[in-house]
Formats: sequence, structure tokens, C-alpha cells
Amino acid sequence: MTGSIDGVDSENGHRDIDAEFARLREIMASRRFRTSSGLAGEQPYYIYDYPAEQELEVADHIRLLKTQLETMTPADGGYAPQVLVIDLYDVALEIIDERKLLDRVLGIEESRHTIVSADTRTDKFLSLLDTMIAGDTSKLPDFIRDRYEQAKAEGKADIIFITGAGKVYPYIRAHALLNSLQGRIDDLEHPLVLFYPGTFTRSAVAGSTMSLFGRLPGDNYYRARSLREMSVRA
Repeated sequence: MTGSIDGVDSENGHRDIDAEFARLREIMASRRFRTSSGLAGEQPYYIYDYPAEQELEVADHIRLLKTQLETMTPADGGYAPQVLVIDLYDVALEIIDERKLLDRVLGIEESRHTIVSADTRTDKFLSLLDTMIAGDTSKLPDFIRDRYEQAKAEGKADIIFITGAGKVYPYIRAHALLNSLQGRIDDLEHPLVLFYPGTFTRSAVAGSTMSLFGRLPGDNYYRARSLREMSVRA
């Protein structure tokens, strides 16, 4: 079967998430996607972008999609893929909790928010989070790599979903994270999918651009493919 997800937008600006996730299921259930065939040795990183105002709807569909993939009967006689879901907000909490600082951080949040801003240079609380989680540029991607390696060893990471990109802005930025995962998650047979509440666009002039919530200035990221532009193939 062919045909892409792109183009099922409704007239009121909301997208038909039911229809889009039905297509995502077809794409991810295919042997071509699960084995990353046809990529000429390139990293199988994908982005599914969606309107931020449909976050809760998408979150429900992600959970359903995971269940559907893990319980499917593959037409090619293979196996049902196991899906590792990594929520960036949960990861941030775990990194802080590992240092036994979570209660302390929560206790000082109000006093540090004397200036509330999306700029980590002026918002002292966001600056603190940025230092603890992303200040050491290896800490976050190493944590995710270790989580992946553990799940892979247990046979539970045939496909990786990364969620929560909107909940951790600005102390974790999706494009920077994807760049830092290069060299850490380089398994060419295990696709990685970022669910992104914003827009991911590609053009010959601007290249590939990610704009969180569809409003913030775009960040460039060139290595991922748009799932909304992919054809459904067996």
C-alpha cells in the first residue's frame, strides 16, 4: 500500500489524529521500517510532528500504538516489535532524583522563579535545571543510551519512541538531543521516532527546520526523516 500521512489536515486547523496514527501503524508494522531497509546505511531517525494543542490526543494514541505494534501478527512471518518509550520529562526527574536532589529542587522552585522566562539566562530556576540536566552535555544522552542498551539487551527496544519534548523546553531542546544521540544510539536496525509538538519542515532553501509549538524560532536538524511524508509500504 502506498500514500503518505501528509495531507490529512482538517479545515479547522486540527488534524485527524485517528487517521494519522492508523497510517503510522501501517508504516511501523512494515518489515521495511522495522529493519530500516533502503536507508543506505543512514541512521533511522524519524520525526512525527503534530499541533501542540492536540498533545493529549496524541499521547493517548502513542500508548495505543505501542500496544498495537507489540501485539500484532506480522504479515511477513517475522515478530511483533517491542517498543521502548522514553519520556523526556520522566528522564529529567530521574536524573535529578539520582543525585538525591529532587525534593530540594522542588522546594526552591518558587524562590528561584523571581523572573519567569523561557530564557535560561534570565530565569534562575530554568538555569538550575539546565545546569543539572543539560549543562554536562554528555549526561542526558548517556542516560538515554544506557536506558536503551538495557532495554535492547532484554529484547524490549525494537523501536524507540521519544516523547515529552514540549514538557522539557527550554532546558532540553529536541534538535540538540537528536544531535547528541548520534554516536550513542547507532543501531541501524532499530528505528528511533521523536514525537514533536510543533512543525518539522524541509525545503531546498532552508533545509530541515524544527519549530517547537509551531511558534518558536526554528532549529535546524538534517538527519531525521518526516514520518508524515513517508509512504506506507510493505
